[in-house]
Parts: sequence; structure tokens; C-alpha cells
Amino acid sequence: MKTISEAVNERLSRINNIKEVKKEDVIDAVHEKFPELRKLDSQLVEVRAEKLIASIEHDTDPMEALVKREEDILKQREKFLEDNNIRDDFDSTRAICPKCNDTGYVKAKDGRSVVCPDCMKDAIVDVCNASGLKDFSTFTLKGFDLDYYKDKGERAQKFKKIQKIMAGKSDNPVMILNGGVSSGKTYLAVVSCKYAILQGLSAHYLKADRLFELTNEDLDDLKSYDYIVIDDYVPEITNVYKNATNLHTLLEARIASGLPTVIVSSSSLVALVEGSEERIAGKLRGAGTI
Repeated sequence: MKTISEAVNERLSRINNIKEVKKEDVIDAVHEKFPELRKLDSQLVEVRAEKLIASIEHDTDPMEALVKREEDILKQREKFLEDNNIRDDFDSTRAICPKCNDTGYVKAKDGRSVVCPDCMKDAIVDVCNASGLKDFSTFTLKGFDLDYYKDKGERAQKFKKIQKIMAGKSDNPVMILNGGVSSGKTYLAVVSCKYAILQGLSAHYLKADRLFELTNEDLDDLKSYDYIVIDDYVPEITNVYKNATNLHTLLEARIASGLPTVIVSSSSLVALVEGSEERIAGKLRGAGTI
């Protein structure tokens, strides 16, 4: 499983390679047009190499002359650039994304650092797809209408509570998101995962009845994820041994680490505790509600 921070770092590595290639292309083009500048830059490289060697060998005798030579070349170069209207930073790397300046992150209105939606768009999509959200491409933060189900105040309150959970401001690592059938629980759950990913957090969405599919490697990853949503939970899924065992393993580790896990269900917390397998019931008994 790939987290958004890993995907951003991979993307930044590619961007840096692209910038280096572009920089070298620009330098070659300018040097091709101005051979005199190529000669000055070559001389600058040579004198700096000599300075480095002298420094490594602790040879101070030629240093004064080398420093003077470097200063003379730099003055000649500066005048040449000015006389020929060449940018003095033509040989520097330039940011490809003006929004984040190739850092991969931008500041949100509230001051928080979020993944850049421009240059990291592909990375965000890839991570969302790998985080169990592939089937929910139409569920977007932009399209998230708090008033869609005619309960704007309640939905806004729930989303704010989820934001606090992500920020580690909840007393309960396990929280139950309740709601009736077709009340928008899944939309809220999916959007919360996408929100977490945009915040630079590691997040994952999974259906409760597919818990048995998790491998030991998956479980090891999810134990330390910043935020996890388990949707469509009903007590009956814990009658399947693998479902119950994987869920118990996951909850036990995350509760111990204080990491938030949101369980989405149409049933009340009391019903979930009463109907779940004994190990799971013990974990749910101390859960909070959203």
C-alpha cells in the first residue's frame, strides 16, 4: 500500500529530474548561441576545481591567486550577461509548478499544509485508487453537499468531528459513524478519506465484509495508517472467522497506538456491541459516536 507522502516524494523525484534536463537544455542552447560565455563558464569550472583540490591538499600558496582569478571571471561573466541581455539565472533550475514551487504541498485557507492539487493530481488519484476509493471517483470534496440529505447542520457537525479525529483530538481511537439507510454515510466516509489524503495523511477505506481479504502485509501497513474507515459494518460479518480475526488484530494495534478508526454502520452502538463476536464487542464497547 502506498501512502500519499510516498507518492508525492516519487513525483517530486521525477519533477527534479525533468528540471535538471530542462536546465541543461537551456544551458546548451545559450552556450551554442554565445561561445564566449561557454568559454567563461569552462574557465570558472576549472578555477573552482583547482581551488577545491588546493583546499583538500591544504595547499594555501595558490589560493589567493585562484580566488582573484575566480573574481575576475565572475566580473567578466556578469558584464557579458548584461551586455547580451541574458538572464543571470539562465543556468539555474526553475520551478515547474508555480502553485507549490515544486514542494508538493500548498497552504490551505486555514494555514494547514495540503497536497498540491495541481502538480500532484495524478499522485492523489493513484493513492486514492490504491486506498480503496477506486469505485468512488465521483465522490469529491468539491461536490460534497452538506445539505443534500436535508440535514446540513448534522452533517456539518459530523464532518467537523471527523476533522478533529484526524487531528488527534478525540478521546476515542474507535468511532462509530451512525445513520439510516441512504443517509449519505458512505459519501461522508469516502470524502473523509479523500480529505485525509489531501492533508498528507495515510488513509484507507475498506468494506467490512471484505476484511477477510487483508493479507498479513496489508494488516501491518494499516496498523500504522493515520486514518482508516471501515464501511457497511454489521455484527454478522464477525461470524466469519477471518473477518473477526483481521478486525480484532487491526483494532487492537490501532487502539494501542491511539490511531483513529471510523466504523460506519446503520446499527446503533449498543446493537453492534451486542451482536459482534466477543473480541470485537470488547473493542467496540469503549467506542465513541459521530
